[in-house]
Amino acid sequence: MKILKIAFQNINSLRGSHEIDFTKSPFTSGSLFAITGPTGSGKSTILDVISLALFNQVPRLGKISKKEIMEKGALLTRNQKEAYASVSYACADGNFTSKWSIAVNRNNNLNDYEMEISHFETEELLDCKKSEVPARNEELIGLNYNQFIKSVVLAQGEFAQFLKAKKDERGELLEKITGTGIYRHLGYRAYEKFNEVNKEIKSKRDNIVFLQDNLLAEPEKEEKKAELSEKEVAYAPIEAELKALEAQIELKGQIRQQKQEIEQLQAKKLKEDANLQTFKSTYGNAISAHEKVHNQAEELRQWSRQQEEIGQLQSELQKIIQLINDNQARQSESLKKATEFTQEEVNAENIETNLHEFSQKINALQQQRAEKGKDYKNLKNQLQRELQGINFKPDDRNPEDDLVQLKHLENKFSEESATYTQNLSSIDLTHIPQEKSRLNANLEAVFGARQLAEQIKRLGKELTTITQEEQELNKQSKSLPQSIAVLQSKQEALKEKLQRLQTEKENKELRASLEEHRAKLIDGEPCPLCGAVHHPYAEDQPEDSSELPALIRSTAKELESAQKQLTEAESQQKLNLQRLEKIRGTKENLELELQQNQQHFSANFKDFTTQQESGEWEALIQQIKLQLQQMEAYEKVQQKMEAVNNAIPIQNQLISVVEEGKSLKTAITELYIGDDIFRDTNRMQQNWTALQQEARSLNEQHNALKVKAETAEKLFQQLDTTLNKTIAAKGFASINEARKALLPDAEYNSLREKREQIAKMVAQYDSALSVLQEKLELIIQKDGPEPVEELTASLQHKKENAAELRQACEDLRRLLKNDTDKILQIESIKSEIADKEKKTRRWRLLNELIGDAKGKKFNDFAQDLSLSQLLVLANTRLKDLSDRYRIDKPTEAEDDGLVAIDEHMGGQRRSVKTLSGGETFLLSLSLALALSDMASRNVEINSLFIDEGFGTLDPETLDQTLDTLEKLQAESSKTIGIISHVDSLKERIATQ
Repeated sequence: MKILKIAFQNINSLRGSHEIDFTKSPFTSGSLFAITGPTGSGKSTILDVISLALFNQVPRLGKISKKEIMEKGALLTRNQKEAYASVSYACADGNFTSKWSIAVNRNNNLNDYEMEISHFETEELLDCKKSEVPARNEELIGLNYNQFIKSVVLAQGEFAQFLKAKKDERGELLEKITGTGIYRHLGYRAYEKFNEVNKEIKSKRDNIVFLQDNLLAEPEKEEKKAELSEKEVAYAPIEAELKALEAQIELKGQIRQQKQEIEQLQAKKLKEDANLQTFKSTYGNAISAHEKVHNQAEELRQWSRQQEEIGQLQSELQKIIQLINDNQARQSESLKKATEFTQEEVNAENIETNLHEFSQKINALQQQRAEKGKDYKNLKNQLQRELQGINFKPDDRNPEDDLVQLKHLENKFSEESATYTQNLSSIDLTHIPQEKSRLNANLEAVFGARQLAEQIKRLGKELTTITQEEQELNKQSKSLPQSIAVLQSKQEALKEKLQRLQTEKENKELRASLEEHRAKLIDGEPCPLCGAVHHPYAEDQPEDSSELPALIRSTAKELESAQKQLTEAESQQKLNLQRLEKIRGTKENLELELQQNQQHFSANFKDFTTQQESGEWEALIQQIKLQLQQMEAYEKVQQKMEAVNNAIPIQNQLISVVEEGKSLKTAITELYIGDDIFRDTNRMQQNWTALQQEARSLNEQHNALKVKAETAEKLFQQLDTTLNKTIAAKGFASINEARKALLPDAEYNSLREKREQIAKMVAQYDSALSVLQEKLELIIQKDGPEPVEELTASLQHKKENAAELRQACEDLRRLLKNDTDKILQIESIKSEIADKEKKTRRWRLLNELIGDAKGKKFNDFAQDLSLSQLLVLANTRLKDLSDRYRIDKPTEAEDDGLVAIDEHMGGQRRSVKTLSGGETFLLSLSLALALSDMASRNVEINSLFIDEGFGTLDPETLDQTLDTLEKLQAESSKTIGIISHVDSLKERIATQ
């Protein structure tokens, strides 16, 4: 992954639009570049732009949202309406541009942010929502956000903190930096899973104990089985007696129920008899009258319908006549409107012709005006194309003023062109591209010469410094052997002295022991050694006032000091010899490189000898840049002047077209003021045609209704004569009287069905009463003499006895079944526990290996592996930065912080907390580069940004660090940017 271009607008303190193109000079020629500026000037903002455009996150703020910007005032430059951040990058899948943007709407409210990805070359957008853009960038680049800011954007603060942290804090920081927190989670989940499955097994075992405690003892179980058998035998005869009593009580209930049903049916039959008499008295006459004329029902109804139809036809004839009169009035009004519209006399014969001719006349005038409008638009577009890029605001209402403005611009650009021609008198303005190429080549040569001159100067300084160091070491090397010999002699003398003093001390201690025994002898008692009973030396011994122990201690301390001095002198001699050997090799390389650079400068940049001696490169660079800028400005003025010269004739044509258009508009307005002439004439024509068609239709309807009315009247007279004769024979005075007697079919059918239904119900009740009487007589024959109360009391008593026995049997059966169920349940649970233990064995083993309540065990193991790997990579990088130190993990006897091994001090192990600021920076930088190597193991990273920390280095170490970064850039073709405000660094790095 390599960053190609950064573009942004109004981000933090960087107002306006800015662009950094890493594919162009000077980035393509320089090995390193610096992002410089005072504190707060926006150096780190450039790195914010990269992470914001790719992942919508900023290291100092986290994820960005509209709320975050509004509440914290972040990102969007104050008082600005819009902002964007864009990053173009190259990856394995091609070149892409990712863009983040936000803007204030017209209500002065902040819209939500937008994100998009496009192909770098074609600018074709990829199909993805804004929320999917960070994930798509992660997929294309191969790094997530955390990996990206630790492999592309390196912040030194985290690693300096990491260096000096204690073991537990270091594990947490390493977990945070490498993003490997999953190991802590895995350890905790293993512990949690084991507790979960073990808890279930324990619960099942507790359940077994509970069930076993509640099982019946074997004697008690046999006793319950015998009791159950005895009670089941006693229950059988009682059950037979209960059934017999229930049958007798049920029979007496049936007799009572039969009698009640007979009484109810008799009451219902009396009610239906009364209903039949009421129906006959109410509807009998109407039904009889209807049945007289039932056969003539259709003729009577037809007579009524024809009478109604004749009345309706007469009413419709009156309506049609009124509509014909209205149509004639509307035809006259339509002719009058057509005359006013065309301004010519119009009648029924010429209305269509006059309307057509008038529309064609108006249309011709409108077409001419439209052609003028097209001419105006084409000229306007042509004028805009010519004046594109020129500050010209046309006034459509006053084209003459625009012409004056164009002539003023013509004079202005002519004067500017003359000024640039005078300033560029040494340039051939007829061949500007060739002149530009020549000046750019000169500028590139100046940059190359300056860089090479600075390299020669730096090499000279390094050679002087290293020569001085060589002289100093040679001086030390001559004096050190003599000092070592003196120290060796001193050490041998002190060893002999210490040995002599220690021997003397041992003799004195032996004598002191004899004196102690002598003091214990008693005169008259035998000595345990010689058997003598007289002890003349047992008393009055002199006291020992020797200063021997103090002398031994001082001699030992002096020997230790001499040994230490000797070790240091020998170590210093060894280091001096190693350093001299290294210096001689380095010196030869520097002399060779200096000679090669001087030869290269003489061969390729001999025209810049003056600048090399004086160091005044900037004036020459600015002179060339100024000429290039003035040539660019001259070209732009020439283009503008040509555009204005082309625009003036076009503006004259515009003025002419506008005048012709105004004349045509006046002519059209005098004849027609509508919007659409064809629509208006067609509407009049259609209205007239519709009125003609309506008139013809109304006349046809009038004639048809007249014939229909005459036919209906004739048929009615024939039917009336026939019906009068039939009705008179039936006993009716008139047709209307017979028509009133005729019931509707539905009503007549309903009354007839109701009469038949009542009669049917009466017959059904008679039949049912007969059947019930016969059934009652049969049941009475089976009935016994005992009253029902006596039978009920006997039944209740026997039920109580039977219920007691049945309940006792049920209790015994349930007790025995529960005991059997518990035994089966215990066996089932045991089987489940065995299966569960077999399945959970892996969780027990996993918990023993990596599990604990905080996930610390597995996390510590994983972070220790990550730390070992990180230190191997860091020491590889550190070797390029300094040959003095290596970073190592602490031993059990040491402080739990990281350890620096000092190779210049014989491999002495030191806590990193004792290092200076510059030494801490070098170790931190090596860790940062190592983590970048780890994070980008599967992704090629060709862009690297290092943020601050260089201010803690001395000039020599700073040069060595920059050499290492230049070497890294040369080996890997990385684009490496350094953020710093250190002046010496800014002097060293040309591209800024």
